[in-house]
Amino acid sequence: MTRLIYSRNWPRIAQLLVLVILAAYAICVLLVARLLTSFRDPFLQYASAFVIVQCAILAILGVLLIAGKHVRLRWEWRRAARLRKLEEALADPSKDEAIRAASYKWPDEFLTVIESALLSLKGSARDRVVRLLETSGPYRRLRSQTQDRDPSRAIRAISLLGQLDSGEAREAVQRASKHRSEVVRQAAHKAIMQGSDQAAQRALLDGFGRMSPWQRLVLFHFAPTDSTLLPGFIADALHSGNDERIVMALQVVITQQRLVLSPAPASLTDSSNLEIRIKFFKALPFLQLEGDLTQTLHAGLCDADWRVRAMAARACGHFRPAVLVDRLLEICRNFENLAEATHAARALAALGGEAWLRLQEVAYNEPGLARYIATEAVERHILGGAA
Repeated sequence: MTRLIYSRNWPRIAQLLVLVILAAYAICVLLVARLLTSFRDPFLQYASAFVIVQCAILAILGVLLIAGKHVRLRWEWRRAARLRKLEEALADPSKDEAIRAASYKWPDEFLTVIESALLSLKGSARDRVVRLLETSGPYRRLRSQTQDRDPSRAIRAISLLGQLDSGEAREAVQRASKHRSEVVRQAAHKAIMQGSDQAAQRALLDGFGRMSPWQRLVLFHFAPTDSTLLPGFIADALHSGNDERIVMALQVVITQQRLVLSPAPASLTDSSNLEIRIKFFKALPFLQLEGDLTQTLHAGLCDADWRVRAMAARACGHFRPAVLVDRLLEICRNFENLAEATHAARALAALGGEAWLRLQEVAYNEPGLARYIATEAVERHILGGAA
């Protein structure tokens, strides 16, 4: 049934089914019409046959719906009873053998209870549940189901196996990362990133270039932050000279919004790739810069593109370099885009001291938009806004 539903030929199969149903319906109408010999008018004969067949179909459908609902309710009641029985047995360590026997008899209910237990239990209790799963009847089938044609079945298998630390489970999840369905591949990527196999995680990060933007976003979200995986990947990517890898590494830093002790070369300010320069200064507050910070920020404030200057001015609000006050004031007075002037004014407000006083002079004396931007930065700073 699964092969039929997820078959590549399903559109043709559906069209064929429609034709078969219409043909069967027409045959039924013709047969009933031939039985209605009391009608001499052919129009009345076929109209009556049509009404009779239609009423018969509706009656059959009604009976089937009622019977189906009754069967469904009985099935759900029995399944709920089996779930309660398994949950009670799982709470008793002396009933492990009974649970293993039930896993062969009721595999679906067993997996449902195990999945819930793995999400809620920790420590030795969780280890016991893991052992029960690895020695159960459905375990071998789970490893093969990661390649199932049915995405829901494959995702469930990945979700369970992804919580185990055995080599067999990890291999099955890694195989699922090449599944034909994108949602299954995404579930496998998520399981790998949430697991403990750093080699597989690094291989996944190195393959970011072959993924869609949505897949990258999900991986950025689930990438572990408490290991050496991300810092190592980011450091290697930033020094690789490959523009695509550099952009991806900077995007990881920006998405994580956490300090990553990865050395970043100051030479990225001279990159011919505009996106790299923009993202570099946006990510700079979370990186460990190789080189002089003041010179790097000055280079960004003097960049030919206003977007780079805006991100460099924003970084100045974080690092607060006093020697760049004059350049920040110059951007406040003469700018190409409001964004760069806004970030420069907020950086001056964050610097305090002389920079704060000179920003107030711009707010009081400078004409035009410069005065408006400086006034907004002053008010924002007084009211406690972040730079």
